[in-house]
Amino acid sequence: MKIDSELEKQLVSERDNEVKRVSYDNEIKFYTMIASGDVAGVEEFNRNRRATYEKSRKGVLSADKLSSEKYHAVIMTALISRFCIEAGMDIAVSYSLSDIFIRHIDRAKNLEDVENLYDAIALEYANRMRELSRSNVVSRYVVLAIDYIRDHIQETLTVDQVANALAVNASYLSKLFKHDMGKSISSYIRDSKIEIAKNMLRHLDESSLEIASYLGFSSQSHFIQVFKKETGMTPEEYRKQHYHKSWISESGEEE
Repeated sequence: MKIDSELEKQLVSERDNEVKRVSYDNEIKFYTMIASGDVAGVEEFNRNRRATYEKSRKGVLSADKLSSEKYHAVIMTALISRFCIEAGMDIAVSYSLSDIFIRHIDRAKNLEDVENLYDAIALEYANRMRELSRSNVVSRYVVLAIDYIRDHIQETLTVDQVANALAVNASYLSKLFKHDMGKSISSYIRDSKIEIAKNMLRHLDESSLEIASYLGFSSQSHFIQVFKKETGMTPEEYRKQHYHKSWISESGEEE
């Protein structure tokens, strides 16, 4: 197989036609939203996805357009399943969901079916990750608080802000949250932001300043300080150790 020749021809063709592929960074942020249980973010992404993809180009994986879209959907499903495993989903559950959805993709009769599956797969995993984060929660207000935090994780969140959004006393909410979750609301917010930051550092080239801004930290220095306190490393030290490492090789698990 003359792969080098084919590769060069395709790269030349894309340069000549000014082809712009779908942003890698946006894809990783999408997978991170799903793994963090950000259902609202995923719903917004799904609403904008078709318009966004019309301006970009996904790789042509088959001469048949339907087959090409199916292959992309399978790749997306495999990546989502692994991001969710990293974030705590049971391996057997994640892989089984992936198998089920891939069979649905295989049976798709037209492009609209595949488009609908893109949305359904992303939302199913995101909803399951959200449920996972609150599976041991008893109090209704704590469930609502977790949902609010997940939906606003990119903002500078405070206990008072969360309590006001739920129209409940901040002190009362804090006590409920600590009882159900074993940690304070502030700690939960901080831990959630750091987990997303770690994912971004593993897979993206964003600077500490960009990540700090994306996650609503007051400053780059504050983000670095919090990250080092939680992980024992600065963001750049963490990136050097974990950048683009396979989550499968790290866990020792294979599908």
